[in-house]
Amino acid sequence: MSAIAAAVALFVVLDISVLAINLWIAHELDETSVEINLAGRQRMLSQRMTKAALKNIAAPDGSRIAASEVELLDAAALFDETLQTFADGGELTAGDGRRIRMQAIADPVAVELLAQARTLWRPIMQTIRNLGLEGAAPAREQIAQALTVHEGELLDLMNRLTTRIETVSLQRTRILRGIQTGAFILALCNFALVIVLLFARYRAASLRGQQLQGMIDQVAAGVCLLDQHGQVTAANPAALRILGETEQDLIGRRVEHALHEQAGVWRGERPDGTPFHVTLSFGEVETEQGRIPLATLLDMSERVDAEAQLRQLALHDPLTGLPNRRMLDDRLQIALAQTQRARHKVGVAMVDLDGFKPINDAFGHAVGDSVLLAVGQRLTACARAGDTVARLGGDEFVCVFCDLNDRAELDALGARLLDALIQPLALDQVSVPLNASIGLALAPDNGLDAEHLLAAADRAMYAAKMAGGHTLRRASSDDPQR
Repeated sequence: MSAIAAAVALFVVLDISVLAINLWIAHELDETSVEINLAGRQRMLSQRMTKAALKNIAAPDGSRIAASEVELLDAAALFDETLQTFADGGELTAGDGRRIRMQAIADPVAVELLAQARTLWRPIMQTIRNLGLEGAAPAREQIAQALTVHEGELLDLMNRLTTRIETVSLQRTRILRGIQTGAFILALCNFALVIVLLFARYRAASLRGQQLQGMIDQVAAGVCLLDQHGQVTAANPAALRILGETEQDLIGRRVEHALHEQAGVWRGERPDGTPFHVTLSFGEVETEQGRIPLATLLDMSERVDAEAQLRQLALHDPLTGLPNRRMLDDRLQIALAQTQRARHKVGVAMVDLDGFKPINDAFGHAVGDSVLLAVGQRLTACARAGDTVARLGGDEFVCVFCDLNDRAELDALGARLLDALIQPLALDQVSVPLNASIGLALAPDNGLDAEHLLAAADRAMYAAKMAGGHTLRRASSDDPQR
């Protein structure tokens, strides 16, 4: 009896370990999600600073210069604070305006990227501080030149930092998942040992005796006793709970007939419509009546849900649920590869909201988030089947249009997007005005790969911004960056 108690105790310890690792993975995902979002925000802030600096030197009146300088100084302060917190740890302002505490990034590759970014950023930040003290036109021109020259390097370093944080997170999760799998295998082996010990201890009892059934009923995992045809003859309460069946409904059926196997994990659906995932294994136990087959089920729903959450965080924007930059790159590369075979064209629309910061300032970040959600929904409504709508961060979105015949079709789709974003947004009896600048690029005319196509659309969007916004521009077919 002591051997059975020890085996059951070990099974409980291993089961708790699997649950603890699940919680650990969830904690890692939460922390990494914050770091990834903040690293993505750095890219948006660098672009915002460049826009503000360019508007600052091009503004025809003093009020617009003052507004641009405030926007530039705010974005620069937030960019500088985030870089410093990434490197040294401490408190910083999150995307919703809350102050949060972060640990310093410890990965050597990420630390080196941060060091390069800070080296590049220090002279720019010093020049921006001088603007705050002097406000002279030469200082504004010097800032615009510095940001324009170094924006590409800053963007590249922030993109590489985001990718590195994601890579380190996935590596940590793989290690934890490996440990979790090892603990699960040990639990499964230990469970088999428990079953063997139970049957050995009570092999003198009848197969349907109350003693054997009572012991099986105490096992946390599902156990189904089978006949020689693989049909259920008895099941413990755990098996009935996992499958959502009554014993009367289960007896006489094959367990696997209610399940579908996917990559070693069996998926089923309870009568109430609730999905579940289990591992299913078959074995035999020696009794006085002969060898009796049995099936064991372990509930894997929490593990499957944790893996689905990881995939969601890795490939989707946490606010809007739209694809993020990583999924956008994958889908755009697939679309370009299919285009080369089918000889169709791929269009890209870079969408940037006009005046989004004043919306945040006037109505608060909660309304700003609602605006971003509504913009994502309107863009998705304009897309066709097979198209992709993604959010890069901040107020910047990208639409990928597949299987286009010519540039005129892309122009029509771009106009549809612009019309959809003209309509004001009604939120809690408040009418929020919307406007956007859109840049259009077409493959293969403006680029043969994702990087050049997105860069062409981005430049076209900036041209729309410089033209006063609320318009769209096409990338030139003789773009030198092709």
